[in-house]
Amino acid sequence: MLRVLAPLVLLLLLLMKTTGSPHTIRIAAILDDPMGCSRGERLSITLAKDRINRTPERQGKSKLEVDIFELLRDSEYETAETMCQILPKGVLGVLGPSFSPSSSSIISNICGEKEVPHIKVSPEEYLRFQFQRFTTLNLHPSNTDISAAIAALLNFFNSTTACLICAKAECLLNLEKLLRQFLISKDCLSVRMLDDSWDPTPLLKEIRDDKTGTIIIHANASMSHTILMKAAELGMVSAYYTYIFTNLEFSLQRFDTPLDDRVNILSFSMFNQSHSYYQEFSQILQQSWEENCDHSPFTGPALSAALLFDAVYGIVSAVQELNRSQEIGVKPLSCGSAQIWQHGTSLMNYLRMSWKVLLDMWSSIAKVKDQIMISKFSNTQRQDFKRLDTGTSLVVSPWTRDTPSRMFPTVSLIKHLLSPRF
Repeated sequence: MLRVLAPLVLLLLLLMKTTGSPHTIRIAAILDDPMGCSRGERLSITLAKDRINRTPERQGKSKLEVDIFELLRDSEYETAETMCQILPKGVLGVLGPSFSPSSSSIISNICGEKEVPHIKVSPEEYLRFQFQRFTTLNLHPSNTDISAAIAALLNFFNSTTACLICAKAECLLNLEKLLRQFLISKDCLSVRMLDDSWDPTPLLKEIRDDKTGTIIIHANASMSHTILMKAAELGMVSAYYTYIFTNLEFSLQRFDTPLDDRVNILSFSMFNQSHSYYQEFSQILQQSWEENCDHSPFTGPALSAALLFDAVYGIVSAVQELNRSQEIGVKPLSCGSAQIWQHGTSLMNYLRMSWKVLLDMWSSIAKVKDQIMISKFSNTQRQDFKRLDTGTSLVVSPWTRDTPSRMFPTVSLIKHLLSPRF
C-alpha cells in the first residue's frame, strides 16, 4: 500500500508546484535594426520586458518573454517562414519591423488570418494602408495626422503662401490631405521636387527669387538637414523665413553651423521627456550607442525604439485588464492550420479602444499631448510643435477637438478633429 501511495504523493506535490508557479506570456518581435549602429530597438524591448517583470504588481504572476527575430532583408518569403516559426509558440502579438514594408505586409496578412495583433511602428505607406488588416495597429502617426498638424501650423503663423519641397514622389500622396486643403482655399502652395542629383540649391534659389517665406520640407532627417544647411549658405535663414520639417526625428539633428536666432525652424517630436523613465531610457540607449558606434555621435533615441517600448507595455497592460473579466490564454497556432486565436479579436478591440489609458497606467515614452507648443532648439521630447533655437519652450495655445472620438487615434501627431482611424 505504501508503495502505491508514495508515487501518488509525489505526483500531487509535482502538480501543486506546477500550478502554483507563474506561467509565461510571450510576445514576438521581428526587427530590421542592424546590430552595429542600431536604432536601439532590441535594447528598448528588453528594457520594457525587464521593467515589467520587476514591478511589484507582477510578482507571482505570469512572466513576460519577448522572442526577437532578426530580419536580414525585406523579403516576404523569409518573413513568412519566420512567422511560421513564431505561431506555434503561442504569442500575444507581433511587433515590427520598422522599415521593411514588404515584410510588414506579410506579417499583417498572416496575423490577420490567425487573429493575432500586429503592432507596427513604421511610417504609413499610402497604398498599403488602404488594405490594412483589422488586427494591425500602427503606433506611428499617420500621414493624415501630419498633414493636419502642418495645416494647423500654417494657420497659426497666418501663412497664405508656402512651398513644399519633396525628396520623393510619394510625398504628394503622403500629404494629400494638406494639398487638398489648398485646392479649396485662396492660399497658395507650390510644390518642388528634388531631382536625381539630390542637390537642393536650384530649388532653394527659385524659392528665394519667388520671395516665399514659408518652406515645408518632406524628406528624411539627413536630407532635411542638408537642405537647411544649403539654405543657410544661400542666406535663407533670416527672420523672413519659416521652415517646417515633417520628419519626426529631425529635432534630434545637430547643427555645426550656427543659425540666425530669429528664423523659425519647426519640427515635430513624439517623445515625452517629462516621463519619469525617459532620462534613464535615453542614457541606456546612449551608452549602448557609444559602445557599438563610437565614430558617430549619439543624437537621441530613435522614435521606433520608443514606440516599441510603449508597444510592449501596451500589450501587457491590455492583457492584464482583460484578465479581470476573462482569462486570456495564448494558443499555439500553425501556418498549415485554419485555427485562429479566439482571444485575438478581444485583445485587439481593447488595444484600439483604450491605448491611451493603458499607457498612462504603465509607462509611455512616446505620448500624446493635448496642446500645441513651440520649443526652442532643445531635446524636450514631447508631442509638441518645436522651434529649434536655444533651449526653452512656450505654450502657444491649448488644443481641443469639437467632437472627441470614442476610439483613441493611437499616438496621433496632433489631436486635430480626428475621426477614428480604426
